[in-house]
Parts: sequence; structure tokens; C-alpha cells
Amino acid sequence: MDLFLIGIVFITVVLLLIIVLGLTSSEKEGNIKDFPSKYPEQKTAEKEHYDVAIVGAGPSGSVCGYYLGKAGWKCLLLEKKKFPRDKYCGDAVCKTGIEILMDMGIYDQLIKQNKAHVSDNGGMCSPGGLSFIGRSQEGFGPVPAALACKRIHLDEAIAMAAKRAGADLREECSVDEAIFDKNKGLWTVTLDNSDTKFTARVLVCADGAPSRLATKLGLVTRPPDSTCSRSYVEGGTHKFKADGVVFYNKTLLPGYSALFRHPNDVLNYCCYIIPGNPEVKGEDLAHWHEWLKTNDPNIKRALGPDHKIERMKAASLRIGGEKVSYGDHVIVIGDAAGMIDPMTGEGIHHAMEAGQIAAQFLQEVLLHGNYDSDVMKIFHQRWMSKFGYDFWWSMIFAQLVFRFPILIDAATAAVKRKGDKFLLKWADIMTGRVPKLHMLKPEFTIVITYELVRLIIGKLFRFGGKDKKEE
Repeated sequence: MDLFLIGIVFITVVLLLIIVLGLTSSEKEGNIKDFPSKYPEQKTAEKEHYDVAIVGAGPSGSVCGYYLGKAGWKCLLLEKKKFPRDKYCGDAVCKTGIEILMDMGIYDQLIKQNKAHVSDNGGMCSPGGLSFIGRSQEGFGPVPAALACKRIHLDEAIAMAAKRAGADLREECSVDEAIFDKNKGLWTVTLDNSDTKFTARVLVCADGAPSRLATKLGLVTRPPDSTCSRSYVEGGTHKFKADGVVFYNKTLLPGYSALFRHPNDVLNYCCYIIPGNPEVKGEDLAHWHEWLKTNDPNIKRALGPDHKIERMKAASLRIGGEKVSYGDHVIVIGDAAGMIDPMTGEGIHHAMEAGQIAAQFLQEVLLHGNYDSDVMKIFHQRWMSKFGYDFWWSMIFAQLVFRFPILIDAATAAVKRKGDKFLLKWADIMTGRVPKLHMLKPEFTIVITYELVRLIIGKLFRFGGKDKKEE
């Protein structure tokens, strides 16, 4: 009983701290017009240099290129591989990302080509074995809660949309280095094993979690700190009935595993290792990927005895956001800047939203003509204000559920009690659509606390019953 009381006191204190600290978690945004103009640009293709050179044509870089190209700016988009090319992750695109796909005109295209599957029913399995599967599509209206799209399809669709919008997409162009000329205010980008060079007023590093370029420039100073796995399960060989379920196995917390349905009944089985558990390390990803398949009863039941699954593939993750994502004439976006939620490991929609924010910001600075570090810092302030500060709270909640898995049990019980509408609101919080601090609203805290008390009392009575039997 003492342990439960200590846990309750600890949780209460942490939540009170969150409420207090939440009031001071943001930084006031600067004003671009407060800085003198140096190199104002005009929208013309006649100039020798590019307005913006984007290194990396993943979701973040390509979204940025799309909006810059659409607005008439001379934008270079460099991709080291040739499309279609793969990327390993959970393949889930949340509502914010879907809205951007719709705005770019490629959402319907992906659906009609049977390259994406809209999630209509999904849910969660808690560490204590509680589960809930609800429907979401009807509650969200025209914009679904999530869809599953293989990255080999998604990334190509976004990049080609950027190309059609006017971005100069160059495939099979691996960047060796970028050198800044302070006198001219221009970057010179050099390719690997090539004499080809490009010059640009602004450089955007969107080259993924390892971010060789941003690291080389000294903007990113730490290695990726997390990892995820992916294995596709052949359609018709499994027993999974839902569109998407997150499995919170107590052993893996604060990480998790998940199953997401693709077109043609194909499943993505993935495992995310989130920092914070000393017993679960990134280098052991293959072990946990296999262990959960055979030892988690819910996953084992969903896959069934005859499932056919491909060999595991893995990718590194940079989570929680970089402290600095800017410099003179340069910004860092997407996975390169660590724009991945520390609680969920989700980053596609954050990367896409950051690309959109970056494009709008860069249009403003190109017209004004100042790209000094103090100006480029405003981009950092904008994405932090939009979703970056929420990462700090995600880290806190991730550690809470690691130390007190019963919190996820209580949340799952609350979702079961309140139904689909509650699940939709919970999904908005978990995907960063609304801040994690919304968990502290009465509509959540009252029902979750009620379920938490019920679970604790139930455990105490079970333990008490065992003690009496032993006597």
C-alpha cells in the first residue's frame, strides 16, 4: 500500500509542477522587420543563384519545396537517391499531415491508386491487458484521424508534387558539403564525386535523422537517440481485424509496438524504442522486435500462427527537438531537427508541418532580405511554439508511464468507459494536434483519476486476498 500511496503523491506533485511550468514554457517570437535588409530577393528564374537550396526530399523538405515553388521562388530540392525509394517507419500519417496532403492535391491520388489506407477503427492495448478498439472516421468528418501509406509511395508523391509546383528536383544528388560566402551572402553546395555546384541564398537541411550536413555545419551536435523497426506482414496470413492498434507492453515502456493496416490487407508491424528505460536499449531493437511477436499475447493473437512476415528493417530516430535549428542563412527541419514526439515516436506530420512553416517563413525573409542568425531564429521560435514545446511535456509523460504503467491502464479504461468521442480527443492529444497539457483538463483528469483509483483499489484487494490465503 505504501508504494501505491507514494506513487499517487508523486504523480500529483509532478502534475502540479506541469501546470505551473506550463505557464512559462514559451519564448516570445521576434519580428523580421526589426532587422535591417541586406539581400532582398525578387521572384525571378533569371537569377544565377537559387533563393533556397533544400537538401533532402523527404516529407519535410518536399513540403517546403512545394510551397516555395508554388509561390514562385527559385527553389532547388536535392535528393540523394532516386524515387521511388524506401524509408523505414510506422507509415502512419496523422490528421495534420493529411490536411497538408489534401492541400497539396495528392491525398485523393494516393487513395485512388490504392497506395494509402484510411484508418476507420483503431485503439490501444494497455500494459495491464485492457484494450479498446473504436471507430474514428465518422467522428472526424472529411479529414480522417490517420492513414497508413508506405513511405516508398508517400515520399515520392510529395516530392513529385513539389516538382510540379515549380521546385527544381534533382535526384541521385548526394551532398558532400555546403560552404557559406559571407561577402556574397550565398551558399555553395557541392555534390559527392562530382564537380557540380549550386549556389543559394538560403540553405535548408532536411536530410533525415543522421543529418550529415547539419552535423558537418555544427548545427546538430548529438547523434540520433532512438530507433524503430518495421516488418510488413503479408495480407491474408494474419488475424488482425482493426486498422491500427498500439500495444503498450510493460517491458518495453516508454516504448511501444503497433500494427497498422495498409491496402490489400498488408500490415506494418513496428516497434519503437523510446529513451528512458535502462533495460531497453536501441542496439537491442532486433531482440525486442522478435520478443514481442512471440511473447506479447495480444500481438501474438493478432498475427496468428500462420502469418508471413518479412525480415525486420530498422531506422534511427532523433527525438525531442534540437535546441538550435538555425544559423546564418540556414535552417534545419524535419527529422534532422529532431521533430519527433518523445512519447509516441511520431514525426511524419510534424515534419510536414515544419516544411509548411519553413516555406512561409522563408518567403518573408526573402522579401525582407535579412538572413542573419538572429532572424533565422524566428523560424525556430515558430515551430517550437506550434509543437516543439509540447515535446518537453511528452518526455515527462513518457517517464510517468514508464514508472507508473497503471496510468496507461487507467487511460485505456477511461476510453472504454467514454467511447469513441473520448478516443478521438485522446488521439488529438497523442498525435500532438493539441498540447499534451490538455490531458490535465477536467474532462480527462476526472475520468482517468476515477479509473486509476478503481484499478489501485482492485490491486490492493487482490494483494490482500493473496496475503490472507498465505496465512
